[in-house]
Amino acid sequence: MKKIFCFIILLSSAYIYSQKEYSITSINKELTEYSNSVLIDELVEIDVTDINKMKTKTHTVRAVLNKMGDSDTRLYEYYDVNSRVKNIEVWVYDAFGKEISHFKKKDFTDVSRTGISIYSDDRVLYLNYTPTTYPYIVVYDSETESGDSAFIKPWYPLDDYAESTQKSILKIKFDPANKPKYRPQNLEGFDISISETLNEITFSASNLKTIRYEEHSPSRSDILPNVLIALDAFKLKGTSGSGKDWQQFGSWMNKSLLSDVNSLPEGTVARVKSLVANETTNEGKARKIYQFVQDKVRYVSISIGIGGWKPMLASEVDKLGYGDCKALTNYTKALLDAVGVPSYYTVLYGDSEERDILPDFTSFQGNHIILGIPEGDEITWLECTDQDIPFGYLGDFTDDRDVLMITPEGGKIAHTKIYETQKNTQTNTSKVKVDAEGNVTAAFESVSKGLKYDDKYLLPKKKKEDIDEYYKNRWSYINRFSLNNFEFNNDRENIVFTETIALSIPKYANPVGDDYLFCPNIFNQSQHIPPRIEDRKQNLYLGHGFVDLDSVEVEIPENFSIEALPEASVLETKFGKYEIGFSKTSENKLMYNRKLRINKGEYPPSEYENYREFLRSIARLDKTKILLKQNSQ
Repeated sequence: MKKIFCFIILLSSAYIYSQKEYSITSINKELTEYSNSVLIDELVEIDVTDINKMKTKTHTVRAVLNKMGDSDTRLYEYYDVNSRVKNIEVWVYDAFGKEISHFKKKDFTDVSRTGISIYSDDRVLYLNYTPTTYPYIVVYDSETESGDSAFIKPWYPLDDYAESTQKSILKIKFDPANKPKYRPQNLEGFDISISETLNEITFSASNLKTIRYEEHSPSRSDILPNVLIALDAFKLKGTSGSGKDWQQFGSWMNKSLLSDVNSLPEGTVARVKSLVANETTNEGKARKIYQFVQDKVRYVSISIGIGGWKPMLASEVDKLGYGDCKALTNYTKALLDAVGVPSYYTVLYGDSEERDILPDFTSFQGNHIILGIPEGDEITWLECTDQDIPFGYLGDFTDDRDVLMITPEGGKIAHTKIYETQKNTQTNTSKVKVDAEGNVTAAFESVSKGLKYDDKYLLPKKKKEDIDEYYKNRWSYINRFSLNNFEFNNDRENIVFTETIALSIPKYANPVGDDYLFCPNIFNQSQHIPPRIEDRKQNLYLGHGFVDLDSVEVEIPENFSIEALPEASVLETKFGKYEIGFSKTSENKLMYNRKLRINKGEYPPSEYENYREFLRSIARLDKTKILLKQNSQ
């Protein structure tokens, strides 16, 4: 009888939710401060008792306070051939709780979730609701069922910046023999509790004020309160999996996802063996194979069935000439295997914000695949999706983070290449001539290394109009200029990129009567000053360090002279060091030298204003002008 009663309650839950009365005035005023929306009530119930059938029920009530909060409603559900959306429904109310609209499953749009993929079996049901007034309240109910239990969505009681939460509850029901593990993150200082019974875990949050976005902060996942959740035993597209630790997880990946996808046509094997016949080192062989891959294949995204996680056959990549990051990495690995060079398929988070695979929490993590080639204690990392990137080079998308290598012995945590501050250099050398009308002609050369190379190496593939636009953005503080000629040299062997440019800048010098004010720092003026943030909460985070070196030789008109030069300036802080200097080399020539070093690091919130002041001083000094005085006749 008790079971029947519970079943009746579940059937009527959607109706009960829809009948509750909600009003903007009932929300705690503190939750509306700095918020675009307020999560009034949330209950998510996940049942993983049977790993072959993960069931999820979601009920949310959200107040949208302004237009920027529209996207916070998240009125959609994803599904594929291995999952289904059993029910989805939305009610919209005005600020006083009066119903405006009611949408059922038939009102939702059903489309393929291809994104950048050329094909994907992922689909999405979504409601494209356009509000007519603010604020408004949205009640969202959904029920889904999936054959995959490998991915349990993390609990974010605060989904994003500028959102607050009045109440959020996540309940997970499980088989005691396969209890989910969980990893709380950033919960300190919030009203959040976790309770457990024999077969259920409950996560509860109340009255969470909004967290404001603050420039130069650590990544979102290191700030917002969240809990990661995973099962040791799971199902992925009908395949049983296990991941008690990374060693076991890696062994499962090797056996279930990678062991049967590496065969190659005999003709291709013979070809690559011939290609490396004269190479005596693993590096030499790997370089030849890497170039072979770059010349032969291109990147596309494919996500079908378990193919979203299992690479397509190496023989298919060889035949078709394309693949995604998994496929191209696996193909490169298969070719290296064929010539006796060991390598490791490696999972990581690819993003310009560094994010680690968590060494102490085994689960499906990462969004990208690269290849690691061991040589003693060192590993050479290969980005297999880019046809232009040099052998062994990683940009800021994959550098300096913990990654998961899949080795024959199982999974191992490793760390990708760190580009030290002093290695990330941009060296600009310019010869500038100023004429009697204040016009400038310049010969500019820039040499970029380390992470600075990452910003430049694709320039040769751009169209002329795109190159013009690139330099207009780079030197946006110059009113107008013309590129008379440009040449690029991409030294892939030494990973050095050189720009050589001839350009004209009309009326660059500012007239002052018969004289001119001239700023010698033409090509590297720092202009960005982060916004003022009162009562900053987050640490100041500088993700990458670099060094800029500038030297400008300036030739002034013959009938002009330089009566005085600005004094040299040095600014030295924990964030870096800035130096500029001026010297007269002849009657009509002067030299300007500039050096800026920014250090990678994380600092307490109180240092943010000091960092702003450092950048503000740099921006001011970068505009230092020299008076070019016209000689009397």
